[in-house]
Amino acid sequence: MTYTLIEQNNHNIVTEALVDASDDFSKFFEAIFAEDVVWTLAGHGPIAGTYHGLKELFDKAENALFSRFAAPLKPTTCGVWADGDTVLAHIKTSTIALDGEPYNNEYSYIMHMQDGKVVSGIEWLDFHAYYAIIDRIQLDAG
Repeated sequence: MTYTLIEQNNHNIVTEALVDASDDFSKFFEAIFAEDVVWTLAGHGPIAGTYHGLKELFDKAENALFSRFAAPLKPTTCGVWADGDTVLAHIKTSTIALDGEPYNNEYSYIMHMQDGKVVSGIEWLDFHAYYAIIDRIQLDAG
């Protein structure tokens, strides 16, 4: 596939961020998501919806998940494609939960890039896996 210069740059930014986050998926967000990103978790349930800012996304969705892991979530990149300012990524992740059980999920991201950062996008994931670990592992409120 032949990319324009903008597409190749966006593709490279996302691909390199995924490689750099291979030991901890949270690094991916920190590296290339704009602080004021508008991010949608597509689907149904308590965390599905649109978040305004990286802080809100982590406070209301990601931290609840990541806090239930015994080790960082590790991504495996299945594919990255670029079309103009849009980058699509297919990602699989795995780790071990606090209760010793494996946690695996799969994601499709459509990310809109501006000046090397993700400024908006939408994410599809296996919400069943997300909600199962949230329900299974209860954390102390203190």
